[in-house]
Amino acid sequence: MIAITAREVGALIEVLGHAHTCILKLSDANGDILARSSGSELIPSLYARVGFSSIGGRGSIPLLADEVGLLEAAVINLESFQGNEVVLCAGYQLLDDFANRGSGSYPLRYVHGILTFAGDVEDSASGSATPSLT
Repeated sequence: MIAITAREVGALIEVLGHAHTCILKLSDANGDILARSSGSELIPSLYARVGFSSIGGRGSIPLLADEVGLLEAAVINLESFQGNEVVLCAGYQLLDDFANRGSGSYPLRYVHGILTFAGDVEDSASGSATPSLT
């Protein structure tokens, strides 16, 4: 698991989305298979993590090791299917950045189904302290 920034999430979403588009153009597979093979099934979860992080004023978003593997697969697919060179370079840059950062063993938890760092949400007597609209 590594901690990434919202900006990196944006680049990751761009790479995964572009890989999905490239595979879609060249494959007759159904949507679920395409989403898994391109890594694009991760995109809604990434948006949720960024949103939850921004509400709490946090600067980092958790990314699991197997999710980094989805990025690796997307980059390979972009190479294979001759994806946009700029997006491909962004994918390689993310892989380098993530590899150089190394993984950590930060405590994680799910809040309302959204993966977050355990320290990002304080517990209160009435449950987790989540943003209130009141």
